[in-house]
Amino acid sequence: MYKVTADSSTDDSNSFYNISQDETKPFYKRIRKRDICTAFFSSLFTVILFSAIFFPIVFCSILPKIRQQYNNATNDTTDMSKGKVLEVSSPKANFSEPVDIPDYVRGTYLDASTWLTTDDFNTTFTNETVGGLSIMGLFSFYNDCTRANPGVPPLNSPFPYGSQPVRGVNLGGWLSMEPFITPSFFEKYGNGTHQLTDETELHQFLGQDVNNVIETHYNTFVTKDTFREIREAGLDHVRIPFPYWILFSSPNETHPFQIGWRYLLRGIEWARENGLRVNLDLHAVPGNQNSWNHGGTLGVLNWLDGSELGQKNADLTLKLHEMLATFFAQERYKNIVTIYGIVNEPNMFVLENKKVIDWHKEAYKTITAQGYSGYIVASDGFTGVGSIEKNYAPIRYPNMVIDIHRYTIFDSFMLRLSHIDTLHAVCDVWDKEFEDNAFLPSFVGEWSLADTDCAKFLNDVGEGTRWEGNFSAAVYPNGGCAVEGACSCDIPNADPLNYPPSYKTYLNMYALSQMEVFEKTWGWFFWNWDTETSAQWSYKKSRNAGILPKLAYEKSADWNCSILQSSPLFKIENLEEYY
Repeated sequence: MYKVTADSSTDDSNSFYNISQDETKPFYKRIRKRDICTAFFSSLFTVILFSAIFFPIVFCSILPKIRQQYNNATNDTTDMSKGKVLEVSSPKANFSEPVDIPDYVRGTYLDASTWLTTDDFNTTFTNETVGGLSIMGLFSFYNDCTRANPGVPPLNSPFPYGSQPVRGVNLGGWLSMEPFITPSFFEKYGNGTHQLTDETELHQFLGQDVNNVIETHYNTFVTKDTFREIREAGLDHVRIPFPYWILFSSPNETHPFQIGWRYLLRGIEWARENGLRVNLDLHAVPGNQNSWNHGGTLGVLNWLDGSELGQKNADLTLKLHEMLATFFAQERYKNIVTIYGIVNEPNMFVLENKKVIDWHKEAYKTITAQGYSGYIVASDGFTGVGSIEKNYAPIRYPNMVIDIHRYTIFDSFMLRLSHIDTLHAVCDVWDKEFEDNAFLPSFVGEWSLADTDCAKFLNDVGEGTRWEGNFSAAVYPNGGCAVEGACSCDIPNADPLNYPPSYKTYLNMYALSQMEVFEKTWGWFFWNWDTETSAQWSYKKSRNAGILPKLAYEKSADWNCSILQSSPLFKIENLEEYY
């Protein structure tokens, strides 16, 4: 065999053609550069593949279990905000023995022996705070590896806002109560001559029983199963409304102060367990931002109203945001509290718009100054798409998102539209409005499939309805139906399982049309996940009745806006225009 000797002249640039001394060995013993490269890249690929499979298993499955077992075994945990090691008691403590806490804490919200339940709460005493807000009740351990469904990233990966729509629900009526969501509270309590109209009156009436009654509601209206059911419905976000009184106490008010804060934090952890991202919504501020019952006190508007008290309450609200933003800027919340609402539905019909907008700018600066890095939400106050957006230049407010709430039933003109015209209003008018006028990112933070205002107490306790024509403030006193006459709330308020088939078909089209249009924005949050009786305001009840899709992210093959738009004579068989 030809062999190149050590003295032979070789050209490295042509070494591919040179014969190596290795070729004197049998073929199967030769080591060639191609083999080395192949082995190297094969090994590299194996390492990468192994890492891609192994590390998620370790960090999202094995280590969390080990850490949890360790915490349970050693009975300790770490305060993530301060690095302080604390003793851990059982998530469901036995308080037959005295709880080891300082005397000054006994009987306060930091005294776990006064809690109604300790399920999924850390009952070990700590007076540590972040931003002035207590961490009492929190466990240090958390796991951000869960995804809500196969179509969205796990919590530890960014959600692609703007390129993938949010599909969420509200947990209204829980921490911030509303008469139409839980009418039983406003039917049960009262003195016979005066019906309670808002949560403030309810708290005043309950007196010394307020903490027990309201905490029982907190613990039962939304449970751990609620978040599991939301995930099973194919949803990926929850909007959690809460009032200012869960954050601090005031000697001049009778609210169950601070109890709700503990339940809010537990709810966020339950959302985390199900891969659901959270939209925080300050639903009621000191003084009431809109005068409506869900602002805390019906008929009161003492917030940015030009009065000294209104300015004081607006300044206090900024202080609350300083506290909240500091708390939710913590590392443990960066993956889950990704949306932060400044204030729900300020009454832009009454308040001076410039004052409200300038105040929102101050709130934005306050929130970002504390290190909160998620999206910050300003309500349009029902002024319409594009009406306030020009005030928030993206270069100065890069994380600002506009929250738009859409209903057809509080406007007597829209309420009188035929069913088909209502579908056209959604598919054509609203769609064009979003396309033409949206300057900033926006989502629809509230909507429902209610096609009447028939839900009990929806228009305030003791009020009538536009649909039946007995609402005191109705523009059309003869009724809100498309055909004026003997309109009734019997069908809309019935069990949806007993709806006429044509009516269920229409409501399904109405819901799917809204979903389609709203998903061209950043997405939507249905109002509400559940109610005591009002099925058309309950995602859960309407889904169980087959009106809403089984999985929110699955497209319907039976209906979309193009079917309506391509059929000028489209109609729904056997559907009456009034009922």
